[in-house]
Amino acid sequence: MDFPPKVVASVTTKDDAKEAAALGADVVEVRVDLAKGDPQALVEGIYRTVDRPLIVTIRPEYEGGRYAGSDRERARLFKEMAPYAGYIDVELRAKNVEELIAAAQGTEAMPIVSYHDFEGTPPNAEMLAIIDRCLDRGAIGKLAVTPHDMTDVLRLLEVTLVSRRPVCTIAMGSLGAHSRLIAPVYGSLLTYGYVRHPVAPGQIRVDRLLEGLKILGLR
Repeated sequence: MDFPPKVVASVTTKDDAKEAAALGADVVEVRVDLAKGDPQALVEGIYRTVDRPLIVTIRPEYEGGRYAGSDRERARLFKEMAPYAGYIDVELRAKNVEELIAAAQGTEAMPIVSYHDFEGTPPNAEMLAIIDRCLDRGAIGKLAVTPHDMTDVLRLLEVTLVSRRPVCTIAMGSLGAHSRLIAPVYGSLLTYGYVRHPVAPGQIRVDRLLEGLKILGLR
């Protein structure tokens, strides 16, 4: 995934995915853990309806999502849905992270390995180490943190700049909302927005993200 940065629309329904494409999203993230009904039917339906790469995410409760099943069951779901995906998002902290990543073998799907800190923003060296661990396993390392002040946001941007690797970085919550627009300036490959309702703290609507990136000369 090359520069310029891609705007990802997080969706839970086929209608949202259609609207995401109409708003100009480059990539559609299907939040399977937040969706209702048959997850494979949803992912396959979006794949056949929307001409955009898909990220399949099944976020477990321990990483801020709503999936309450086992990681082994998640591996099975990923294996079923990977043929329709451009990327699968798996958590660095999953006990069976290697099994989850292996679910994409034999398909074109690439792993995004992610880490979410809902308590704070680690020291810079620790954030870089987390990114290293994510990239040891995945094509893109995704790091989302919770800033307590603007200095935390600045440190995350510094880590993004210094990393110079395929990363996605996010400062979550209202305090870090602007990072979703600014982090791409420092090298974040992906920025996540919403279509109708935010599915993560601090998200900005897809079309507004695109407008901002145009103003910044990134589109």
